[in-house]
This record gives sequence, structure tokens and C-alpha cells, in this order.
Amino acid sequence: MPVNLPAKQIYMLNTISGILFFLASAVTSLVTPVNFQTMVILTLIVIVYWLLAVTFTGLYKTSRNMKQIHLKTLISIVVIMIFFAFQQLMFIKIPFSASTSFFAFSLVFLILLHVMYFRTRFHD
Repeated sequence: MPVNLPAKQIYMLNTISGILFFLASAVTSLVTPVNFQTMVILTLIVIVYWLLAVTFTGLYKTSRNMKQIHLKTLISIVVIMIFFAFQQLMFIKIPFSASTSFFAFSLVFLILLHVMYFRTRFHD
């Protein structure tokens, strides 16, 4: 049975995801030499890509279990990371170590969000 969340819950999850991306940005700015103001550019771009990925993959509408949610999240983050790497080479001057750390923190935070949010829905 698909998740098929109502629009209000999808907006809430997307808002929390955006906040978690900013948290990942703040943590990245603490562990890398890149300052937070520079990381905000990366964060805003990634939030737009994340919203597109959620829409294209049907993450909160068509997923049937936690494994699908985690797989779609992982694939989305990897695709976003690849697209951002191309942008990073051409336009944005952020070190690859900072962007890699950012995406790693983001993936961990998103997986934790999904585990906490969907644990009762998919509990066997």
C-alpha cells in the first residue's frame, strides 16, 4: 500500500527537509574551511533540486515501504550531488571536500527524518 500522504504532511516534511539541509550546511561549515555564507548558496540550490526530486520520484506518494523510501532518498541525493558537481566545476567555487561533507550530512539527516516519521506507518 503506497504512503500517499496528504498535501499538508508533504509540505511539513519538505519544510523539515529544508531545515535539515541548512543544519547540514552549518555542520559542514564547522568541519571544513568554508564559511556558512558560502554554504548557503549550495543549500538553496540543493533545496530546489530536492523538491524536484521528491516530485519526480513520488517519494511521499508512491513509496510502499521504508526500503523504497531510503532507496529513493539515496538515489535522489546522489543525482543531486552529480548535478551539483557539474555546476561546481563551472560556476560555484566551493571545495569538493565541503560539498561531499554537506551531502553526507544531508543524507544522514534525511534518513533519520524518514525513519522517525515513517516508523509507525511501516511497523510490522
